[in-house]
Amino acid sequence: MTIKQAVLRAAKFAGVFALVRAATRRHPRILCYHGGNLGDERRYNPKLFCTREQLRERLDWLRRTGFVPATLDEVVTPGAAPAKGIPVAITLDDGWYSSWHDLLPIMAEYGHRPVLYLHTEAYEAGAPIIPVSVRYILWKAGPVEATLAGFGSGMDGNWRLAEREQRHRLCAAAESWLLAQAPQDVAPSLERFAAALGVPAAQLDLASRRFSYMTREELQAASTNGCAIELHGHLHEYVPGEPERNRANIEKCREKILEAGLPRPTHYCYPSGAFDAQAPQVMRAAGVSTATTCLPGLVRLKDGDTRYLLPRFLDGGDVSMIEFEAEMSGVLELLRRLTGR
Repeated sequence: MTIKQAVLRAAKFAGVFALVRAATRRHPRILCYHGGNLGDERRYNPKLFCTREQLRERLDWLRRTGFVPATLDEVVTPGAAPAKGIPVAITLDDGWYSSWHDLLPIMAEYGHRPVLYLHTEAYEAGAPIIPVSVRYILWKAGPVEATLAGFGSGMDGNWRLAEREQRHRLCAAAESWLLAQAPQDVAPSLERFAAALGVPAAQLDLASRRFSYMTREELQAASTNGCAIELHGHLHEYVPGEPERNRANIEKCREKILEAGLPRPTHYCYPSGAFDAQAPQVMRAAGVSTATTCLPGLVRLKDGDTRYLLPRFLDGGDVSMIEFEAEMSGVLELLRRLTGR
């Protein structure tokens, strides 16, 4: 247990958590998750991949403690959120197949109608997500020495993966090599790269789709079951200072979602949390009704721009249960305000 966790436990025991929850009960919360966990990927990236057990633990605590499911529209519409309890909306980023397989059924069981922000370029390609897959392979390989041949001038040669600089260079080279390939060639090329580093195809387990996104049919089924499929950009980017480029990216994402036979999306999530002072104007021009950030906090609708800069807590396996409780109770928000952080 860290010092921070010990202090939080003492504060909870003293009744601080319950007191702050009561004082902030009119301020909704927004939670963020990414993918589920179909193998050992949660050990590689616990922020990106969440186990069913962890999600159920979180949702059990929220239910016991007086939180109630709310949609994003309810969160930003005065008087629309549930009158009893503390409203909490849940979002999912990207469109991972494991979200469909592991997380959405549990959220539905607890009465949540989440938003799934879809990165449409990767969904349309249908291939494993290259940066995540490459980093997983390097993590799985560990600090080995390997000699690569037949991959091209940027990758061929001897590599000592115990050295951080060499790992970073090989990661960048492998991503460039894979991005230049057709989508149907990505999976076999990933298996070939993994095998060269001593990671067999069975361990990489691309057949489980743990590094892939949902299909059109799965997105349609999720939508039918109460999950709103919304905007995360066609390209996974928001470029500060380029409003027309960002608006066009959002509109292309919407076009692809409509082509999939899904309802018109109006909610947006800034990819990687990047936004700028022009963001509210970009959102209005693109016909967006809300936009979420990656900054934690309680939802406070101060003016018309607030709905385009909504705070959101990124939960994950790297967050202890006591830290989750502190964030959702509003205690960590209070500490950030007191310390100016």
